[in-house]
Amino acid sequence: MVPYELNALIATDELITVVAAELPLARVTRLSHGLALIPMTDELHNALQHPSTAPDYDFKRFPSGFALRIAGWSKAAQIAFAEIDAEHPAGRRAALWYDGRITLGPLTPADGAPLDRILHALGAPAAALPELAAALASLVAAEPPEA
Repeated sequence: MVPYELNALIATDELITVVAAELPLARVTRLSHGLALIPMTDELHNALQHPSTAPDYDFKRFPSGFALRIAGWSKAAQIAFAEIDAEHPAGRRAALWYDGRITLGPLTPADGAPLDRILHALGAPAAALPELAAALASLVAAEPPEA
């Protein structure tokens, strides 16, 4: 099994553009249906670490204090954080924030396909979910592990 994983913010292209402007280390990947993502690289994770008692919602790569930043961005539009890997191509864990709070999740595979549910909540049509999930899975396979 390929040991790669993708941990990323996912939102509309417009919101991801705003988020990326605030995060100089962010690398934006455009998806179809008006969505985009920012992978949580090691460099970005380290830069975003902030002493906080804010919850991490049991995500594997969720910088300390990051929930507060996501809550702030979510006042403009819905934004998700999702983790996928080779073992969980439909999502290991995912949550959606809107208006400063979590509105969906955190979801796990026991809740159904977390990634599909998040993409649908972000406005992707049901017919597009397999295409988007495959695109994200291909990013997992293409992203080399970071040192």
